[in-house]
Amino acid sequence: MKHFFTAALVLGALTAQAQQGSLYIGGQVGFNTSNTEVDGTGGSSTIRKASNYSFSPEIGTFLTNQLQLGVGVTVSGSRQETPISPNSTAISRTNRFGGTVYGRYFFGEGNFRPFLGLNVSVLPGNSTEESGGPFNSTTKYTTLDLGANLNAGFAYGLNTRWTVVGSFGTLGFQRSTSKRDDINYKTTTTDFGLNANTLGNLFTVGVYYTFREADK
Repeated sequence: MKHFFTAALVLGALTAQAQQGSLYIGGQVGFNTSNTEVDGTGGSSTIRKASNYSFSPEIGTFLTNQLQLGVGVTVSGSRQETPISPNSTAISRTNRFGGTVYGRYFFGEGNFRPFLGLNVSVLPGNSTEESGGPFNSTTKYTTLDLGANLNAGFAYGLNTRWTVVGSFGTLGFQRSTSKRDDINYKTTTTDFGLNANTLGNLFTVGVYYTFREADK
């Protein structure tokens, strides 16, 4: 059984009129669970259970009518269970807390405007692995994710308060490190590529709401 739920609640500002000085708040929340089963001569059994969540509130402003600047805070976590015997289960947990700074440049005027953006994120965290079994052991890690990506998208102003924004990942970089707390052992993974959004899904849609309109 696989269940996926994602809600985007981003409060922002985009109108057909001047936007300089307007302020917005908002964020994004996501939750996902998965269950993997195998069927054989011995019957059905679960070989993996996993779940993860993320919550990213943000705040920002328009520096000019074209240039938008925002800051977000990200809290995320995951848990994975893998049975290794009838009475034993290996468990892996990960928790992260960090932030993202982004800028967007909007083109044109009116209710529909495309934009180009740059996102930079720093996401430190920790993870724990429990081996399970009669000789159960716990291994702890310190993690750090660094990401940056260029993206493109559009914003459509429904009225002076509400706006729909769609964002595409176009060119992204991510560097992830994991270091064991008990010994000198570290792994590093670096990803770089086209059509890679290191800060989220390839395409995301948010609903923006202006809580302080621009000065007229």
